[in-house]
Amino acid sequence: MRSSISNSNPHSTRNAVIAFAITFSICAGLGLLFHHYFPLESWMGNLPVLDKGDGYMVMETDSDQAFDLYAMYYGIENSAREAPKADVLILGNSKPFFAFRNESVKVFTEKTGIRVYNLSVPYGDGLAMAKAFIDQLRLSPSIIVINENHFFSSGFSPYGEETLKMGYCQAFLKVVEHNISWFLRSHLHRLFPRLGLGKIYGAEPVVAYRSVQTGCLASGNFDENPVPVASRGHGQESLSPDEFKNASRFIQKMKSRGIKIILTSIPYGTDETGRLDQSIKNDEKRMLISKAEEPYQNVDAAARLLGLPLIVVKPDGMETFDGRHLDEKSGLQFARLFFNEFLKRPEVKTLLNFRRPIN
Repeated sequence: MRSSISNSNPHSTRNAVIAFAITFSICAGLGLLFHHYFPLESWMGNLPVLDKGDGYMVMETDSDQAFDLYAMYYGIENSAREAPKADVLILGNSKPFFAFRNESVKVFTEKTGIRVYNLSVPYGDGLAMAKAFIDQLRLSPSIIVINENHFFSSGFSPYGEETLKMGYCQAFLKVVEHNISWFLRSHLHRLFPRLGLGKIYGAEPVVAYRSVQTGCLASGNFDENPVPVASRGHGQESLSPDEFKNASRFIQKMKSRGIKIILTSIPYGTDETGRLDQSIKNDEKRMLISKAEEPYQNVDAAARLLGLPLIVVKPDGMETFDGRHLDEKSGLQFARLFFNEFLKRPEVKTLLNFRRPIN
């Protein structure tokens, strides 16, 4: 029987390898040359410096996925182990996510021994998603801090709905796929810069690093358009009947578990709308912050109505980076002032008797 032997031309294979190497080198060289002359229109995978002792979830603001929600809700990251250890749970929308940052929370925990976990959801979710998290992760903190910015409204955001519906397997695949994708992209672009010419979102992807240990924002590369926060007081309407009903039920449920609730109101908005319009040229971004000039919710009345303690920090000297969220400096300032008042609360003093500073 005649055997079939495939013949390969070694010269052809060698030429293909040489051609690939030459093309690779030319493309890499052109990319590096472009980055040298147009650094603002290209990205070479440079990332913020982070504490290597912590784990982080990468959140891409230009993505249509909420990978941190998938990971935390289904326990794919170690956050499912960290959140149940918390003595204090922070709930709310994106405002407490930017106000209670990783640095502030870690310092507070080291000084007091009180563990804090920031479970705020920066996708527009409120009470419904918070209850889902508490039940799913079986959370039982001593104290819950709520940023009352229409937190008690009904319903889920599209991201919250998707998170609850997808199930563990789909969530696991999405998180793993994103982690691999981000690792490869951030390393590949060190050789081949990502170009931003003609792209909607620019060359450098806008990312936030969420700490697995604290749930807090550890670092990010957001566009900074600093404007002073609004100086006016709390002037918006109080709780709607639906919000009051939701809040009363939630408070009663937490009370039955021995959990205390404290309200706060993180400052936002600005009196300098003209300056905000000048600093944010992108029409789409300006539309996203179109409600930045709304006055604060009447959290004082809400606290009295619900019979809850309230901690409000004066916004003197604070700024937002987009009209709605405190920038890094102001977030650190807010958290420091908040925790100073927080430690004066009798329920916190009781908790301190059972905790020791972490060296």
